Amino acid sequence: MGCATTSVKITSIALNAILGFLAAGAIGWIAFSADTETQEFVIAAYITCSVILLLALLGIFGAIRESVALTATSAVFLLILAILQIVSTCLFLHQYEEKSGQEVVEVAWQANNMDALQQKHECCGKSSAQDYVHLSQVIPPSCYEDLKQDPEHLYLEGCIEKLQSFYESDRLRFIIVSWVLVAFELICFALALFLAISFKNKQRRMEF
Repeated sequence: MGCATTSVKITSIALNAILGFLAAGAIGWIAFSADTETQEFVIAAYITCSVILLLALLGIFGAIRESVALTATSAVFLLILAILQIVSTCLFLHQYEEKSGQEVVEVAWQANNMDALQQKHECCGKSSAQDYVHLSQVIPPSCYEDLKQDPEHLYLEGCIEKLQSFYESDRLRFIIVSWVLVAFELICFALALFLAISFKNKQRRMEF
């Protein structure tokens, strides 16, 4: 095996290992934020990241075994996955753009169901605690840190601002994770394709 092929083999194993760790990390992130996403998104993300993890392991195993079939299979499926992920990422970005912190808070406010939002996002009222004061209502315990009804523990920010900020940060994280995974998938595809050709050429030379 030539020096270039050996270098590509080592690089492929290393990048596939990184890709696997990224996929595992993405699974952890999805599990952490599952309650803020739609069920369809969570299921699709779990499946995608699990497939990425399996393909990364396949790429590592194929490179170590110098298997034409395994490296070629890894290359084909990585390319297909990258294309599908690019399309799905664009679609989900449109979904993120439609999310409105104000709309979610308004619905919760009208339904008198603010407690969960206020505790999760550490906020109070729509704009501030003054929303309750203006309605001559008692500020609920969920507006306080650890439910301690002490002025020093009162959340000062309103939930609309806090939730919108959360959605924007979540969208940014999604963009970074998605495109980093796509980049690694395409690089690993190119390396797997190179290795499959190199391993095939090596087998042909050994036949003569």
